[in-house]
Amino acid sequence: MKQNQLIRIGNVVEADQCINYLINRPQAEMVGLGLLYGRPGLGKTTYAQRTAFQRGYIYLRLEAFTTAKTFSVKLLSTLYEYFDINDVIPSGTTENVFKLCMEILEDHPQTVIIIDEIDYAFNQPKLLGAIRDIVDETLVIVILVGMQTARDRLARLNEHYFDRCNAFVEFKPATKKDVRLIVEEIMDIPVTELMVTQIYQNCRGNLRKAIKMMYSMESNQKAATQTANVIDLEEAR
Repeated sequence: MKQNQLIRIGNVVEADQCINYLINRPQAEMVGLGLLYGRPGLGKTTYAQRTAFQRGYIYLRLEAFTTAKTFSVKLLSTLYEYFDINDVIPSGTTENVFKLCMEILEDHPQTVIIIDEIDYAFNQPKLLGAIRDIVDETLVIVILVGMQTARDRLARLNEHYFDRCNAFVEFKPATKKDVRLIVEEIMDIPVTELMVTQIYQNCRGNLRKAIKMMYSMESNQKAATQTANVIDLEEAR
């Protein structure tokens, strides 16, 4: 199977449109904040990571123990490396480290930051506030990526924060057309319509399951081919 492919299925097209919408927004009137959300297994993290790599965006992933301080340190370290500014390990108070981040981002207004697993920030008001300050005080674009409840939780937690979000995309289960596109693009064996139907019916829109099925089908077919080749050689002798 081919790896690291970003196939332009429906969710990918809509997410790209979301980012492009924020890039082309009237910057004096709208902040660059967007949210991608949806159930597990629909390709959100894959999209975030591969898009960041292909377009040269910054990708950050929150973790269960991420705080405003650890986020600021991680962001500053990433900015140092991204802009080749400094190789010094960030230190100081949360406020001072975050201030350095803001100074860099103010000098680089075209920066796009994708923050994955934003759900971990919902119980961290200071962390959520720091991300809000980035879009409020700079022209930087921040794309949040979260679970299916992220939009509703954000609206309940902070109405003003929610109002700042100017683009939303819900990742939906893969359609049969999506599955066909992926199968044809990444599998290294001949693809039949029966294979597409089997994968689509069994994965139920979950891309993670679909990829596992594709890998299993490909491995089984290659193994069968190798076995047949061995038998042919034995018969030839």
